Amino acid sequence: MSDPIVILGPEQSRFDATLADGGLPPLSGVQSYCVFRASRDTKPDTLGYTYHHHVDMAAWKGKLYVGWNTCLKDEDLWPSRELLSVSDDGVSWSDPIEMFPQGASTPLRMYFFLAPNGRMLMIAGLRPDEGETIEDNKRGLVVRELRADHALGEVYTLQPLGIVTRGESRRLNGPMFETSGDAGFIEACRALLADRVYLEQQDRGRLLLGDRAMKWHDAANWPGGVLPGTKEGEENVKWTFGKALSFFDRPPNTNTSAATVGLCKMGWTTVSTDGGNTWSAPVVPPTLITGKAKVFAQNHPDGSISLTYNPSTSQRWPLVIVRSRDGVNFDGMRIVQGELPRQRYEGRFRSIGPQYVRGLSKWSDDRSRNEPCTWLVYSMNKEDIWVSRVPLPIEPDDAGQWNIYQPKWASVRVERGAVLMSCADPFDYASVTRVLGLRSRCDVSIELTVEALPREQISIDLHSPFGPDGPIRAVLTADGAITLNELPAGRFEIGKRFTLDMSVARDVHRLTIRTGAFRNVGGKSPVDPGADVPATPIRLTLHSLRAR
Repeated sequence: MSDPIVILGPEQSRFDATLADGGLPPLSGVQSYCVFRASRDTKPDTLGYTYHHHVDMAAWKGKLYVGWNTCLKDEDLWPSRELLSVSDDGVSWSDPIEMFPQGASTPLRMYFFLAPNGRMLMIAGLRPDEGETIEDNKRGLVVRELRADHALGEVYTLQPLGIVTRGESRRLNGPMFETSGDAGFIEACRALLADRVYLEQQDRGRLLLGDRAMKWHDAANWPGGVLPGTKEGEENVKWTFGKALSFFDRPPNTNTSAATVGLCKMGWTTVSTDGGNTWSAPVVPPTLITGKAKVFAQNHPDGSISLTYNPSTSQRWPLVIVRSRDGVNFDGMRIVQGELPRQRYEGRFRSIGPQYVRGLSKWSDDRSRNEPCTWLVYSMNKEDIWVSRVPLPIEPDDAGQWNIYQPKWASVRVERGAVLMSCADPFDYASVTRVLGLRSRCDVSIELTVEALPREQISIDLHSPFGPDGPIRAVLTADGAITLNELPAGRFEIGKRFTLDMSVARDVHRLTIRTGAFRNVGGKSPVDPGADVPATPIRLTLHSLRAR
């Protein structure tokens, strides 16, 4: 049997694990915005929790929604809540509210379900107690409706949790959904419980009942009765098949029939040609190199398919995307998120990097926004929640668009050809990147005004297509000095427009402007109490950019 998917192109062979962006080129036009920034000191969630992870998103009646789990500081330990934030444009996001009352819910791999009757449901795991959350123990579900007017409906139990205490009893959080007086809501709930592929997104089919789950969750169905990668007798081993599945629909083509393809952690891939009733024996395609974070598969309105993931078996950065037309051959690997700010807070299982990516699936998108793009959501360092707007169609070699990286305490706007940047985050920077296209020689002239530079520096880089950094770095410091590759190159005055010229006679691909120093991998670096508050902002305006 041939590999169910193949990742083509030279990009994976050029991957450099020491670099925040892997040394790979970005996808032109990606705009990334911080939905939520953890802060023990400003308490944007009212409680100051610093662990934020387990994300999902939806598009509903013209708005974007993001849901996630938060804990005080440690993954899966009480106190814990599920939060919800909403946006009209994907740039500005509301302060979060509780998705379900604290104590009622636990995180899932997915939170939104667009029912066939047009109702949008929100679900989470049913919390049995204040003990540690364990993925393999999740069986119960809570549910409420996300109504057409964007109000939240009452909380019901969608699927009870059986607990053995001197006999069998049912644990409920809210009344059973069948007691609702809304027939449309009951119909939507039943459709969710009947959708076995949707429910398979939770680990190892634990939300399914009996023989509806994929047979590959049972070690007895594998050769020798042992899950691949485990030793005989081991149980509940974390990194075998079945964790955080996502799915795409493969169209029929000359070599394959129509199918549903499932991918999960560690790159495990399986295929169903009968609507999810049976699945092929899972394999790890040798060209799909990934690890313990998620792979998110997505069908797009233009007929294309994309996979988004971390292209490393050992780390959770950067975040890349590949695209396909036939659902078998994927190519054009480009960066969605290549920034890696410092991790500001300590806690258990706090991996660094943009990870656990999800997006707009067929179960969470009512297509009401009608945009030439798709959206992805992910956790940064298990600390902050980010989204990225990805233009469609995905064109790896496109040029001429601005890429944006905007932290929560920052603003990046493109207005009438000018770029206005402001950043008050003492531990991160705002940045913009313009993909110029591959050039063997490049002369760049930019007109700038630095309105305020109260700390650190502004850095401007011309980058090579692959590899670390670039052939030229200009640095502007608070004392008015300009350097090019650490050599004096002139001066500027705060508040006055000036021109910066740069020329290079080697491969150039893009230009990046940052409101801070180039950092590469920020890493784990806890901040002092009281320090994680907005600072006096750095502000600049890029009036024009000319490249030839």
